[in-house]
Amino acid sequence: MKSNFLTLTLTFFGLCAFAQNVTLSPYSYYGTGQPVSTRTAENNSMGGVITYADSTQFSLDNPATLAKLKYVQYRIGANYKSTVQESPQASASAATASLNYLALSVPTKHVAFSFGLKPKSAVGYRVSTTMLENDLEYRNLFDGKGGVNSTFLSFAVNPLEGLSLGASAFYNFGYTEKNYIQTATGVQKSTQIFTRSELSGIHYTLGMHYNRNIFSDYIFQASLTYTPTASLESSNERIISTISSSGTVDAQTEIELGDLATTTNKFAAETTFGLGFGKPQHWFAGLTYVNSAKGITNPLETSADVNFVPTSRFSVGGFYIPKYDSFTSYFSRVVYRVGARWEHTGLKLKNQAVEDFGITFGIGLPMNVLSKVNIGVEIGQLGTTETGLIKENYTNIMLGFSLSDVWFIKRQYD
Repeated sequence: MKSNFLTLTLTFFGLCAFAQNVTLSPYSYYGTGQPVSTRTAENNSMGGVITYADSTQFSLDNPATLAKLKYVQYRIGANYKSTVQESPQASASAATASLNYLALSVPTKHVAFSFGLKPKSAVGYRVSTTMLENDLEYRNLFDGKGGVNSTFLSFAVNPLEGLSLGASAFYNFGYTEKNYIQTATGVQKSTQIFTRSELSGIHYTLGMHYNRNIFSDYIFQASLTYTPTASLESSNERIISTISSSGTVDAQTEIELGDLATTTNKFAAETTFGLGFGKPQHWFAGLTYVNSAKGITNPLETSADVNFVPTSRFSVGGFYIPKYDSFTSYFSRVVYRVGARWEHTGLKLKNQAVEDFGITFGIGLPMNVLSKVNIGVEIGQLGTTETGLIKENYTNIMLGFSLSDVWFIKRQYD
């Protein structure tokens, strides 16, 4: 029964990973798309803090935390995002719904392992602009879709008491399609340029987690991850077409890209560091800092107005459980979470840095002793209207299931 459920879920998620629109942001036009947060609903509800780990909770971003897990666990996450986009000239609204991650994690006597699927980046936008040149009014339409998904396999061990080490390997795959149509007033035909890129690559993450009991009743935790420089290979094609007023394609020609037919997108090494302090099964407060040394390299699309610079993120948050073992009050066993996040996305347009800020809160609703339904809300702002850019005011509603079970236990009685 368990294996059938897992197979159906994996199949469903695999189909949706290609079909879903994860984003509808004009900022996803650049590079290989807008990075997608695949932190669990628990971590996101604490502002993105990934420091905490225990027997039923670990972070998908730090493989070392997997070694703290004591039970087999299914994890499924979904996200609904509502956005109001503002420019100096107009405003519009958009909404997306998507699956965020699917993972199965299994602790054994000597090693813990996990595998699953999650998106890495997403492309989804539709932007229209007008301009006047040589007494002609031009209307430009930009639209795109696609993204990069990841399958991963993680391992973790406990070489010393309180110390966990882990590693994750990711295979990244996907595509992007970007379409540009220009129409001039009084000109019968339009020009269309279509670009498609097939993307694939591998990257790794190494992790460390340490916890120690202090002052008898309290616990200290520290988290560290390192992702080396990675590459994403891109196979590209570009087609230019003329389109009649009825919308039919009259003629099309494939553009010879030469050395740009195959390109390599390079991603800088990234380091994550976190600290936290709390009372087991009662409360915890922590922080996480993420930093990359430099921006990405994207040879296919270059512009003087676009720069990829170092990224950074600072998260702070925590949780509170009134009384985890209460028999009389369900809400005393609920996990209450809160946090905040400040992020430099690494994208700089017209010398204006694109920054992201959000505040989060959420709850973890016990389903039984081990499993929970985690619900979180994030209210944030991405970008600015300065220098003609777009500001996005968004609300994320996050839903996650952490379904734990006990396997590999020898029965004493039949």
